Amino acid sequence: MTKRKSFSFLIPFACVAASSLFLFTSIESKFSDLFQRILPATQLRDDVVMVGIDDFAIEQIGSFPFTRDVYADCISVMEEMGAESIVFDLSFIDSAKASVNDNFEPFWPDEVMEEALSKSKSTYLNFTFDYFTDIDEETLSVMNEKALLKNLEIKNDGTTERFTGVLSTILNFMQYAAGAGFVNASPDSDNFYRRVNLFAKYDGKYYPQLTIPALLKKLGNPKIIVEGKKITLGGAKLPNGSEKDIVIPRGNDGKFILKYPPVQFNDYNYLSIGDIYRVSLLRLYMAEDGEEAYIEEYTKLCHALKKQLNSALCIVGTCATSTSDYGVNQYEAQYPLPGVHYTFANQVLNGDFVGESPVWVSILYALVFAILIVIATGKIKSTGGKIIFGLLLICLSSTILLVYYKFTRIYLGEIVPLISSILAYISSIVLGFLSASKDKKFITNAFSQCLSKDVVNQIVANPDSFKLGGESIQMTAIFTDIQKFSSFSELLTAAELVALLNYYLTEMSDIIMEEGGTIDKYEGDAIIALVGAPLKMTDHAKRAVKAALKMKQVEKLMNAKIKEIASAPKPQEMEENLYNAFKIMVENGKEIFTRIGINSGEMIAGYMGSENKKNYTMMGNNVNLASRLEGVNKQYSTFGILVSEATYKELGDEILCRRLDRVQVVNVNTPLMLYEPLCFKENASEQLQKYAEVWESAMKDFEHEDYKNACDKFKKLSEANPADKVAAYYVKLLEKFFLKGTFPKEEDDFGVAYNSALKCFRLLSK
Repeated sequence: MTKRKSFSFLIPFACVAASSLFLFTSIESKFSDLFQRILPATQLRDDVVMVGIDDFAIEQIGSFPFTRDVYADCISVMEEMGAESIVFDLSFIDSAKASVNDNFEPFWPDEVMEEALSKSKSTYLNFTFDYFTDIDEETLSVMNEKALLKNLEIKNDGTTERFTGVLSTILNFMQYAAGAGFVNASPDSDNFYRRVNLFAKYDGKYYPQLTIPALLKKLGNPKIIVEGKKITLGGAKLPNGSEKDIVIPRGNDGKFILKYPPVQFNDYNYLSIGDIYRVSLLRLYMAEDGEEAYIEEYTKLCHALKKQLNSALCIVGTCATSTSDYGVNQYEAQYPLPGVHYTFANQVLNGDFVGESPVWVSILYALVFAILIVIATGKIKSTGGKIIFGLLLICLSSTILLVYYKFTRIYLGEIVPLISSILAYISSIVLGFLSASKDKKFITNAFSQCLSKDVVNQIVANPDSFKLGGESIQMTAIFTDIQKFSSFSELLTAAELVALLNYYLTEMSDIIMEEGGTIDKYEGDAIIALVGAPLKMTDHAKRAVKAALKMKQVEKLMNAKIKEIASAPKPQEMEENLYNAFKIMVENGKEIFTRIGINSGEMIAGYMGSENKKNYTMMGNNVNLASRLEGVNKQYSTFGILVSEATYKELGDEILCRRLDRVQVVNVNTPLMLYEPLCFKENASEQLQKYAEVWESAMKDFEHEDYKNACDKFKKLSEANPADKVAAYYVKLLEKFFLKGTFPKEEDDFGVAYNSALKCFRLLSK
């Protein structure tokens, strides 16, 4: 007993020590991302504008990079439209070559850019720090003149990053800049851009981040005080006319913590540089062809630009798909990095900041809760009480951190308290199980015989349920299969085939389980699953169809990813066999296409097998019907999903479906109506909804034997969407048979035979 108490005393310290190892991973950062979501969204200000060099601009202007006379024209237009500052997140590190104008005369774009910069009073350029690039004294002198801040005070700062090299904008541009700052922004270890240096040290001097000089101008050039944990802008004059000190917290590494707006980049206060350059072009056109042809467009465009650019801090950067200035943030996997500067400017002007506490605070907090959990679970005798109280303490630990962050905006750190609490909780529970050998043996046997998480939870809650037999349950069965998978098998080795299947089955199974489904079994490439057992659900049909729609969405992404990976060298972390399988698929024009059949109704679910080896499975006529529906997709050439009428009636208004035929499937005599789910209604475009309405009208004409109108409508649908092979199927069916006054028969080898008495089709094969 004494040994056990001693061991219990050591558990909290061991758990905190083990969980502290996670501080060296990116998991803590991901928790920080999640915590930010509870805060009010960062306001997108009208006086901060993201000016993007996007696909539209390249289409308007020409291939990127643009010639410098283009930027010169844009600077002039932006200033004319009232822009307060023009900050270039573009590097001009080399002189441009001379070219020839339309009159075949020599033309130097740099001279045009120099002239525009010399006239401008509000254009800010940049430089990049590194550890190896030397800079000549003249360029450094000009860079210092433009970048070094005069009203700066340093107090106990030991966290600002130091650099030993710098690559500057060319001298003949930099000398005319209103100011300058560095553009360095490095990702975290997981390639997410969460932080940015606001100041950097080079040759013993402090240099500002790109947007800081323009922000200081907007804030009335306040005094800057740089300290280890914060940066203060003293007496800043805010755009609303008030004056205050702006205190900007710094992370433990001295960097500024970004709080991105929870929207996509294109939803920022955004403007394409193509629209700005268009003003210059229109002026040229008006000068050459007269004003009347272009005056309306010119006036409208100028009005819009003045409204958006007036008194605005404008950040110019690339976001075209053909450029490479992309990263990742918590809201966008392909995030244009000029948005980092845009986000920072919005945060400063809004006073919208977040901070973080020292690591030792998180460790101390974690130790306190780990001790509480060990003591509490040790005092409680019942296993149920230990589990409930331990979980409550874990939830309480995270809740306190969330509430603290909500009100203080200081992140204390979640990973160490959470992991150490869970480890302490598990350790205490395991100790309790070790003292009860019978319970331990039961749990071990249960896990060895059942792998489903839901099934195991049911066994623990009700051990009497773990016996052979089944019960009749209203639920939904799902059957999936990869179309023409045998052709994959002919191309791949056994190892490659297994790797590909594991990749596919993992993705698809996760979707089913996310919707509360249970995987019954795998049969080669096929997945057999059930929703509504062992945990009973009233919305089992809806969950099953949602899973099917998500599977088809993921299937498209999967095929795109396979092509992307196959076109590049093998990723270091990818298994060789899987990479080879991807390559072979692409070389042979193979894509994954999943057929899914879904049926709802009364089925038998329970443990089948022997007393020594059991499997939770399902059986019954309704199960067989789901299997048949999977194969019926082939006859109708659907987009991949078919559901029965029983399932359709349970879906409500959340899912857009279209009706097909009444059919008799193989070995099922009762006619049933087929439905094809198309998408979630909330995602359905107006065009698709109209398409579905015309489809239903065509089906009604078909039912009422108005075959000509039905055929005309199906033809229009097929022409509107050539990818819809179901519409093409009905056109072929009507033209070959019904419009000629005949019906398909078994000997016609059309795949179906029509029963005119029942007004339904009989499917001749699976």
